[in-house]
Amino acid sequence: MIQQPCDYLLDYFNHHLDDVEKALFEEHLESCSDCREALNELQQLNEYLPYASEPIDPPEGLEDRVFARIDRASAVTPLRKEKPRKRWLFPSAAAILTLSLLGNVYMFTKIQQKEEIVEQAAIDEVTRYVELAAVKGNAKGTASIIKQGEQSSLVVQASQLEDLSKEEVFQVWLIKDEKPQRAGTFVTGEDGKGSVVFKMNKEFDKIDWDTVAITLEPDANSQLPQGEIVLASQL
Repeated sequence: MIQQPCDYLLDYFNHHLDDVEKALFEEHLESCSDCREALNELQQLNEYLPYASEPIDPPEGLEDRVFARIDRASAVTPLRKEKPRKRWLFPSAAAILTLSLLGNVYMFTKIQQKEEIVEQAAIDEVTRYVELAAVKGNAKGTASIIKQGEQSSLVVQASQLEDLSKEEVFQVWLIKDEKPQRAGTFVTGEDGKGSVVFKMNKEFDKIDWDTVAITLEPDANSQLPQGEIVLASQL
C-alpha cells in the first residue's frame, strides 16, 4: 500500500525520519491543516504524559484496550457539522500518542539490551598470548587463550601457510609434558591464511599447557601428530 504524506506524522513526531523525509514532510505540513492540528495536539498531550525513563513491560491487554478505544473514537458521530477530517489517520490523538510512547519504551529496552551485550563482550580476558615460531617454511601465527566467564577458548591464527593437497589439514595441538592433545583442525584459503577457535572443556582448562603447535597432517583423523611441525611456541 502506498503511504500518504500524512502517514509520516508519527515518525516525524518521534524523530524517526531521515533528513530528506523530514524536509518533505515539513513542506507537506505547510499546506495540510489537519496534520498541523494533529501535531499540535500530540505536542500538547506529550506535556501531560511524561516519558518513562526505565523500560517496563506494558500491562497485559493494554494493546487490546487501546485499539478498542480507537475503534470507539472512529465510530463517534459529531453533533455539529465540522470540516471533514481524516479519521483513518487520527481517530484519537491520545491513543496514538500512547502507542507511540509504548514503542519508545520498547526501542529503549532493545538499545539497553544491546549495550549490555557489548559491555559483556568487552570483559573477555586474554590469559595467554604468544607468537608462533616457524619450524618449516615462512609461516607466521599467533595463539591466545581467552577467558569469558567460565569458558576458555584457544584462538589460533596463521598466515603464509603452504598450499594443501588432497585431504591434508592443519592440526592444532596443546602439549603438556610431551603429551599432545587435539585442539582444532583447519584448512587455508587461497591467501594462505587459516584460523581456529577451540572451546576448552573443564578438563582442558585445568591443565597448565606448556606448548602449542601446528602440524601438517595427511587427513583430519590424526589422534596423535603424524606430520611435520609447521609452527610452535611455548605457552
